[in-house]
Amino acid sequence: MMLRYLLCLFTLIASNNGQRIYKESSECPGNLKWSTTGKTVMGGYASGLLSLPTGLFIEPKTQILYVSDNTNNRIQKLYPNGEVTTAAGQANGTGGSTSDTLWNPVDAFADENENVFVADWNNQRIQLWKKNAKSGKTVAGNGTRGSALNQFSYPSRVLLDSNKNIIVADTQNERITKWPSKFDPKTSVGTVMAGNNGAGLNPYQLNNPLGLYYDEPNQIFYITNHDSHSITQWFIGDYEPRNIYAGIPGRYGNSSAQLFYPEGITLDKYGNLYVADCQNNRIQMFCPNSVFGITIAGTGQFGNSSNELSAPADVAFDSQMNLYVSDTFNSRVQKFERIQ
Repeated sequence: MMLRYLLCLFTLIASNNGQRIYKESSECPGNLKWSTTGKTVMGGYASGLLSLPTGLFIEPKTQILYVSDNTNNRIQKLYPNGEVTTAAGQANGTGGSTSDTLWNPVDAFADENENVFVADWNNQRIQLWKKNAKSGKTVAGNGTRGSALNQFSYPSRVLLDSNKNIIVADTQNERITKWPSKFDPKTSVGTVMAGNNGAGLNPYQLNNPLGLYYDEPNQIFYITNHDSHSITQWFIGDYEPRNIYAGIPGRYGNSSAQLFYPEGITLDKYGNLYVADCQNNRIQMFCPNSVFGITIAGTGQFGNSSNELSAPADVAFDSQMNLYVSDTFNSRVQKFERIQ
């Protein structure tokens, strides 16, 4: 087993083709660096304001932070002035399957008008809640679990492309699907954009995709394979390449080349990839084409101090490149300020 691991690691290093090995985030494109001490901007274990938060989204124009407050069955939003309100679901945390409730929502995407699209995990649907609405409307999925193209098996990520098509990580169906902006419950189905080849360790297979980033100009998906501890770079198109971009498939660990149940991801304008390395209790930064990650937040140990994380689920950046982390088991959102 150790020989297999070393061979795999050697192959990854060799495929880097002599690329520079980055040891500090400030050496990567953009020369970025963050404080290692986080500031709680929402929640906190004793506050009761959040309960196991998962997905994060910062809307670029308004800079409103949206938080999937998972076991409170709602989406919370934090305005730049510090005001916190409920954007979707019941403010009191009541969950359900009706149009005015959510059930363990795991991700949200919003537009500049504060309309929110929600990955309603246990309800097998994507819900649209318009600003100040009292209920949501289904815009993808039919509310039942299954593998048909009008169904989901636990949708974990949702985003919109420039044409307002809805893109969803359909976790247990091992696929990424695209849905039209105009939804008809009788006829609308998703189109497979990635995966749909069963769960596995090969580059053309996904394995419980729990994170998704869409580089639309270059037509590339970056997809987290939660159960194979890796990130896939998927060029869109039937005959385009699929690459393992970070992590070693099937081999979890805490070395700089490994991940351990990774979840949310994002990419910056410099091409640096950021991964919520959940069970390693850290945020990893992978510079372009680098095999080895750099820890920019968390110590690698489970904890609740200001420099520690406990099972982080997602990452996001504001317009100043300050880093936000959903620190799930601490029921808080941490902000790590950019210092360079």
